[in-house]
Amino acid sequence: MLKFRQHQAPEEAPTANTIIGVNSNFRGTIMVAGTLRIDGEFEGDILNCERVEVGEHGIMRADVEVKEALIIGRVHGNIRALGSIEMRAGARVEGDVAALTVAMEQGVRFTGRCTMLEAGSEAVEIGGGLRSR
Repeated sequence: MLKFRQHQAPEEAPTANTIIGVNSNFRGTIMVAGTLRIDGEFEGDILNCERVEVGEHGIMRADVEVKEALIIGRVHGNIRALGSIEMRAGARVEGDVAALTVAMEQGVRFTGRCTMLEAGSEAVEIGGGLRSR
């Protein structure tokens, strides 16, 4: 008797509910409940954001604390994630990253330090933001 495994589709990322589009510039503080996608330029503070995505043409100049991050474009700043940070081919990151898991494809240009967090011991979530103990 043959048994076949069901192929499960990979989990899809949540749809961005806030987008800074190509050829758009934003400077200041933004509060996002959910996912922020940056395809233009952003400089400032990001508060209460669960997931940040920097698209192929996106440039982010900020230090962020999120649950997840996907980087395809350029980042100048530090990223701290309670969950995962994924950097895809073509990404350029200048800054330190810290997360439970970090995935980096071949072709990423990364300058900084990478710290792998331990669940519960180095990071705790307090009021929507992450704080170190």
